[in-house]
Amino acid sequence: MPLLVSLAASRPAVQLLAKVPWASLAAALAAAVAGGLLFLRGGLEKVFASVAPLPPTARQLREEDPSANPLYRALPELQRLAWRQLGDNFPTPVHCFSIESTGDDAEATVFWVKREDLSSAKYGGNKVRTLQYQLGSCEAKLEASLRAGGVGGRFVVLGSGGSNQVVATKVHAACLALPPAHILGLNPMPDEPEMDNTLNFLSALSLPGEQGRYGRGWPQVFSALRSSMSSVFMPGGNNPLGILGQVGAALELAEQITRGELPDPDGIVVAMGSACTVTGLILGVALARHLGMEAFGAEDFRIYAQPVHPALQRMQRFLGFLTSEGWPMSVGRGLRETAALIVSLGGPDVTGLALGIMREELVISLDTEISGKYGAHSTVSRAAKAFYDESVKPPSGQPHLWLCGHFTAKSFALMLKLLKQADPGRAPRKMLFWQTKSAVQPKGPVDEWAGFKEQSSSSTALSKWAVVGGITGHPSAVSPPGPSTDEHAIRGPEDYQSFLTHVEFPKVAL
Repeated sequence: MPLLVSLAASRPAVQLLAKVPWASLAAALAAAVAGGLLFLRGGLEKVFASVAPLPPTARQLREEDPSANPLYRALPELQRLAWRQLGDNFPTPVHCFSIESTGDDAEATVFWVKREDLSSAKYGGNKVRTLQYQLGSCEAKLEASLRAGGVGGRFVVLGSGGSNQVVATKVHAACLALPPAHILGLNPMPDEPEMDNTLNFLSALSLPGEQGRYGRGWPQVFSALRSSMSSVFMPGGNNPLGILGQVGAALELAEQITRGELPDPDGIVVAMGSACTVTGLILGVALARHLGMEAFGAEDFRIYAQPVHPALQRMQRFLGFLTSEGWPMSVGRGLRETAALIVSLGGPDVTGLALGIMREELVISLDTEISGKYGAHSTVSRAAKAFYDESVKPPSGQPHLWLCGHFTAKSFALMLKLLKQADPGRAPRKMLFWQTKSAVQPKGPVDEWAGFKEQSSSSTALSKWAVVGGITGHPSAVSPPGPSTDEHAIRGPEDYQSFLTHVEFPKVAL
């Protein structure tokens, strides 16, 4: 080291450093960063607008009951949108869970859960509502093309290896009997090796529609964006149509509160990935208040969002990205765009009210100890999952929650943190947990094991990433002795198929 210092301080070195055009290098670096941001922004803008609103088809009008849609019940004028119910269990129930007390005299703590996980026997979770208008629009677009003698385009859905969005889109496209040749699932974005992620990838391989190779797919995305007939789903489904589905979920909850199925909550706790669900909840709360519904009136009501990606937390902490009003996938931009869509269809303008809720009543957790790495349990979320297994009970006869390391274990960790922070001098806070992870892990008609072997034979990355064992949040693995801690590469279907539920789909209709 002294030798290096002496060389750096020598006259030749100093003279060489003096000749370096530092200002030019700094300008070039700044230009490269700016160019990269402009490219990213342009791409996101194209994807954000790719799945656009369309009128309903004659078949949709014939087959769907608008009174089953909570958004249409509140605002009938919005029925000019293509929409499919999807799912088979609406309104999703609200269940009261209890945390067993360790003290002899202490009362058990309770919290409520909005069971979005039970929205579909084929694949539930928050993505079902996200897709209701998006797949309705894609169906309308494809039908119009085929009727005009065209060949239609592709509907491309992308995410990480363990993406819920890819699985949900392929399941519910098949439920609508959309031709599999028009559906393409891609997993080009990285996440961590955990069994819950592996199960999602295996499910995607088993479902109708093409499944791209693990870790690849950007050329197909760019190609689809250049085609007027194709559509690309925003990661996490975050665009105005996806947000509208979550608006309906919030209005449905308002109806349940009004009927007395649960108390008016002091807070809603939800995982935050793409911010689609959080944005929809905020806009739904704004609409419920505008319409005079007797809900979301608690004095200290808050929406507590737990980002699952530490990069998003850093972007929020230093740049305010998640609450900006400019970038696609930001809450503010989503509120403005979706509120404008509602106005264009004849609904009320609640833009200002929604933005006010975002600024005053949205609390985004910046606790990086909870988020850890993207797509994997953190130390804190592992502890929250263990606590759930030991101390939390659902109502009699109701299934446990799937607390995955990717999303829901992290938001559950935040809820436990909030419950512990409760003021001992006040009544216990009435907290509602928004369960976004499906209770069902689907297995479709395609041989996923054969597909996995074929892909992994040419992909070292897939072979290293796909694991079984360790921690899985599957409801069947909650009770003691719990899931195996022996995490290893997949040896065969017997390692995972007990976690899968076989699902069937109707014949192709178009």
